[in-house]
Amino acid sequence: MFIPDRLKHPIFTSMALGILLSSSGCQQDVVYQRSLSELNQKAQAMMNAGDYEGAVSRLEAAHDLQPEEPTTTYNLAIAYQMKGDYDKAIATFQQVMDKPGINKAEVLKGLGISYEAKADKAMTEAKTLEESPKPDTTKLKQLKQEADTDFRQALEYYKQAESGLANPEEVKAQIKALEDSLKKQESGVPQ
Repeated sequence: MFIPDRLKHPIFTSMALGILLSSSGCQQDVVYQRSLSELNQKAQAMMNAGDYEGAVSRLEAAHDLQPEEPTTTYNLAIAYQMKGDYDKAIATFQQVMDKPGINKAEVLKGLGISYEAKADKAMTEAKTLEESPKPDTTKLKQLKQEADTDFRQALEYYKQAESGLANPEEVKAQIKALEDSLKKQESGVPQ
């Protein structure tokens, strides 16, 4: 290929290289965005089908591609929650709390749901332990304390979310139920 001498000058060479790199970067961005979008769509289909493990896997891959993309991070938190991995859901919701484009009230609600589910799980373990022939009283006390702390944290997140939700009725019901449950627990009434 013939290249005129004036275009062999270092300035033209670096400009040409810059144009090539930026145009190939542009193509990579299109492929990258398409890959990210496809991973999110596949994850959504998996969640709809109840394959939470598969959804988490896809969303973790999408999150690795672009960790600052808030919608993927939010969806990953939901997938962790649906999978029952409440600690990861909580940590992931907290990552996306103040990101632009994400409804903070929905994140707060998600945190409330995760903490409440985590508390329910601890209470289930405590009840199973209580029914054993020789329950580990130290472990039992620890589980009940964890559940109490998590229920209270859920209540706080629900209260923070309430005013920012389009339909706060569901959260209002959860707030009332948790407050009633905690009052019964404090008064020593068995649940």
